Amino acid sequence: MFEAQSEDLLSGIVVEEVNEENQEQFMISDDSKADLALEKLRELTARKKEKEELAAERKLMIDRWLSDETSKIDTKIEYFEDLLADYARMLKERDPKLKTYSLPFGKLKFRKQKPKWKYEEDKLLRFLKLTGIDAIKVKEKVDKQALKNMVKIVGNKVVHTETGEVIDGVEIEERGEIFSIDI
Repeated sequence: MFEAQSEDLLSGIVVEEVNEENQEQFMISDDSKADLALEKLRELTARKKEKEELAAERKLMIDRWLSDETSKIDTKIEYFEDLLADYARMLKERDPKLKTYSLPFGKLKFRKQKPKWKYEEDKLLRFLKLTGIDAIKVKEKVDKQALKNMVKIVGNKVVHTETGEVIDGVEIEERGEIFSIDI
């Protein structure tokens, strides 16, 4: 009877809203119950995956719809921006000093841009090294693997094997076993 109640309780865990009372009452005390719990865990994982796949499918449909709709709007936006740019250039021809032209629903603006720098990284780096111009960043970073090869662990400290010096800036934290479930 208790086993039938346990299976009923475990089945109750599968429902949409998990009842915490049932979780507390059900205990896994043998391989049969553990295997049943693994089976339920597999079912729940599969249901979760189905829901995630459905959501991904729906998101894809919505993203496609949004892309189609915004594409149409973007075409219209580009059309009006081109018309306004032509009009602004016409105004600029009349008044070469024109910077901003204000209208009730917005402003048409002209601003000088800073020149754009185009870098050929490898070529520039070679040149700077060759000429000695100090414009190279060097990022220092600890080589953790090399460090591990040079030290040993003593308690929760790291000690250099040759000098016996305690390495400052690193401590060892013991960690317990990790538990995982394969289903």
